[in-house]
This record gives sequence, structure tokens and C-alpha cells, in this order.
Amino acid sequence: MTTVVKTPIWFWLLGIVFLVWNLFGVMNYLSGVMATPEGLATQGYTEDQIAFLLDAPSYYMTIFALAVWPGLIGAILFLLRKSWATKVFLFSLVFILLSLIIDFIGGTFAVLGGAYLGIMIFVTIMGFVQYFVSRNLASKGILH
Repeated sequence: MTTVVKTPIWFWLLGIVFLVWNLFGVMNYLSGVMATPEGLATQGYTEDQIAFLLDAPSYYMTIFALAVWPGLIGAILFLLRKSWATKVFLFSLVFILLSLIIDFIGGTFAVLGGAYLGIMIFVTIMGFVQYFVSRNLASKGILH
């Protein structure tokens, strides 16, 4: 005998928020990969910030990719009500945390300022929210 768990409406709204949030992350990653000095200057970055961003080591962009692409996949799995979303969100969260550590060690916040620190704190919070919400919903049978 199988029990059917009704999916609450807030689940779909939250899933759309997760999807849009992760699409922003992917767009941010792609804009970083394709960044040019001219493009960054038009966004208001200083010369020091432009040099810092363009000289980012390749491993940093790899870590960035390993945070955002799984986040997007996790959001899609979440909307498909797959419990794998939890594992994929956890994978993404690990790389978000690694990115945050590298930012602290590498002086990113000193160069890019407090606004970037705020963004990274919010990104980290969202990573935890996605993981814990999906884990909770998997335990309730909403994600299967």
C-alpha cells in the first residue's frame, strides 16, 4: 500500500524561487567567465577590481561552476520532486562554502568590498536553505 503525499502550493512557489535564484547564479558565472575589462568598467568596477577579477585563478572559476551548475540541477530536481535534489544541493553547498573560504583567504572582500561580502553571505544562506528544505521534504515523502 502506497501513501500519496499531496504537494502543497508553497512547494511550487519555493521551487520557482530556487530555480530563478540558481538561474541568476548561472548568469553571474557566465558573465564572470566572459568578462572583459570594458564590460567590467561599464559596470562601475575600479581598475584594481577589474584586474583582480580578470586575474582570478582557474580553480576559482571551477569552484564557482561546481557551486552554480549543480544548484540549477538541484532546483530542477526539486521541481520534479526528486529526492536527489537534496544530494545535489549539498554538493553545491560544499562548493559555495569552499568559495567563501577562498574569498576570505584570497582577500576578495578587501578588493570588492562589503557589498560582495553581503552577497556571499546571502548566497551561503540560500545554499543552506535549499539543502535543509529539500532534506526535510524528502523525509516527509514530498520529494521521492
